[in-house]
Amino acid sequence: MPEYILLDAKDKILGRFCSQVAKKLLLGQHVVVINAKDAIISGNKRAIHEKYLARLKIRTATNPRRGPFHKRRPDTFMRRVIKQMLPRKKLRGKEALTRVHVYIGDIPERFKKRYNKLIHGEIKNADKRRLSYYNKYITLDNLCSRIGWNKENIEV
Repeated sequence: MPEYILLDAKDKILGRFCSQVAKKLLLGQHVVVINAKDAIISGNKRAIHEKYLARLKIRTATNPRRGPFHKRRPDTFMRRVIKQMLPRKKLRGKEALTRVHVYIGDIPERFKKRYNKLIHGEIKNADKRRLSYYNKYITLDNLCSRIGWNKENIEV
């Protein structure tokens, strides 16, 4: 059974964090990401919301039911960001994507029981401290609830 690296996304900058997770996946490591909803996106709150709300309007002209479909939950949103940083059309990218598990809150009990070998990893240069005092940011939870994630219907 492989060893899993446990990474906490709380107060980590989303892009920097996900790029380093993608690198670990390409190196063949298995990664578990917890607290995905507490990751942050740096920038102006209004501009970030407008950018992602504009993406939701992208549809197929002939039949909108065919997609594209946009992720609204924080765990699937973060998984998609990681997926975009992998060579997903190649075999090594597809295999790397199978080695990542992303959770909204803390690690589930069933995962703790199944995999008792968890290594606590650290991601460098992705902390919130990296942002200066004047920079603005929002959490992934805030963004996802703004673009349509309903928190009440999901177990955290």
